[in-house]
Amino acid sequence: MTPQITDQIETLIQVTSRLIGVMNSEVEMLRAMRVGDIESLQREKHDLTILYEENVRALAAQPEALEAMEPALRHELSQLAQRFDIALAENARALHAVKESHDRLLKAIVDAVADNRARERAYTPNGGLDKPRRRSNADTMSLSLDRRL
Repeated sequence: MTPQITDQIETLIQVTSRLIGVMNSEVEMLRAMRVGDIESLQREKHDLTILYEENVRALAAQPEALEAMEPALRHELSQLAQRFDIALAENARALHAVKESHDRLLKAIVDAVADNRARERAYTPNGGLDKPRRRSNADTMSLSLDRRL
């Protein structure tokens, strides 16, 4: 195996290990509901993902080099790939759970505001409260949503 291939494999191992660490940190932050802290990881995660894809593509284009890989290095790469798959699945589950939770909370808020507005009461000419009035479908409510995590 050439030194260049060895360097590419070692780079892939380093990048993948760091990407696993970043995804695990992100999952911990999501579980602790520290969503605001995740922003600091996003640039690194993005950059590592691009490096990971580039390295995988470069190595996949050289199947003969992969065949000549030393058994110990092949085993290390295989173990790392399994860890990566697990971290990726856990990261996706955590992101999905937070998104679902966020969507449910947002829906509850929108429903509560709509319900409250539907039961609005007005003052009568003599200063008392009128019976609750229902809003028509023509009445609108303005709402702005930020869908980013």
